[in-house]
Amino acid sequence: MSSRVYRMADSQLPAVLAALAASGSTARTTETWAQDAMTALVLGDDHAIDALMPLARRDLRAGAGPTADQPRVLKAGWLSANQFASRMGLRRQTRSSAGQWAEMLPDVEALFAMLRDTGAMLVQRWYQHVGFHPVLSVRCLYLDMLEAPPTAASRYHVQVLSIAEAEALQPQMLDVHHDVFANAGGMVLRHPTFWHKALTHHFYREHYQFQIVALLSGQSLMGYAVIGWSGWHSKRPRMDVLEIATRQWDQSVAHELILTTSQLAWSKNVHQVRAVISAHDPYRGHLGRLGFKDLWGYSLLAKWLHPQKFIDRALHDVHVAAQIAVPGRVPLKLGATPAAGATAAELHTDEATLTKLLLNRIELPVALADGSIKHAAALSSRQASELSAALPYTPWVFHMLDYI
Repeated sequence: MSSRVYRMADSQLPAVLAALAASGSTARTTETWAQDAMTALVLGDDHAIDALMPLARRDLRAGAGPTADQPRVLKAGWLSANQFASRMGLRRQTRSSAGQWAEMLPDVEALFAMLRDTGAMLVQRWYQHVGFHPVLSVRCLYLDMLEAPPTAASRYHVQVLSIAEAEALQPQMLDVHHDVFANAGGMVLRHPTFWHKALTHHFYREHYQFQIVALLSGQSLMGYAVIGWSGWHSKRPRMDVLEIATRQWDQSVAHELILTTSQLAWSKNVHQVRAVISAHDPYRGHLGRLGFKDLWGYSLLAKWLHPQKFIDRALHDVHVAAQIAVPGRVPLKLGATPAAGATAAELHTDEATLTKLLLNRIELPVALADGSIKHAAALSSRQASELSAALPYTPWVFHMLDYI
């Protein structure tokens, strides 16, 4: 029987886990597979698996919504250990199946993948051919310590906590995170028990030691950093800053958090600290001033599978009527049905621009001005204003905690 691409059945999970483990990627268990709500597309037949494209289904925050507690949430599929792209002899066959993925994954609105900027050219071409487009630049900053970092008196009480010890702090962690990132996108949706669940069941937990550095003023949390350290993926141990947030963007608290993290690393005989952050991260400049060097980066890529589903679910409150035409797609309909005698705004663009537009990664007025988005007839000032408000440019951030 010839190989074909199909979505795995639940009964195939043992075979899928065995195939991933045999490939050399970090082994998953049935527990961590369930924790990440994972599934996979399979290239193979009824008797053998030739290649896998695993994906974690996550609620991703695309941007702010109509109210502070109603963000635009995207049903995302996060690719990892993607053998469809990495298996040289199978790329052509897996690439040709891309048009069927939407039918196979009706519960996933868009796919995301991280690709190293200096990665293999053939892998990059595979992602281009199947319709992925860059939506965010992610940078890797490193601090190499040749001597112990300085110590300084702190205004706050410093605690280095285990996952269990930090459980009671989660409501305050959510408040602090909201202080900084309430108007941002790109992160997995946070909730009051997010961190304990994410770290306790993380599939790297046998390789990473997760801890939370907390700065407290009395009983009030002023800032926190989620860190992980291990030497499992390198002969040289490293400590990673997986997430950092400070109340009201306080840079002095950020300084103390990063300094404490560096001191903790040194105490464990770890002389390198890494932060993987987006170009828009509010702490990027501060990391640079503390000696972190920007050495290389990734591109976050996205591919829409069901943009109309996302529009109907997440943008149902938009009042302006618009139609977005993209070659090769059924025109997308946004907003309410036009009133009698009125016409919907008609926009024309390409797939790459559509990808960014619906993820709030471009400014609509700029795209209209430079011609990357065209309109069939003149837009009224009201239409242009309401469309810009419905699809506002949103800075995206990258928390490494969400993507390791």
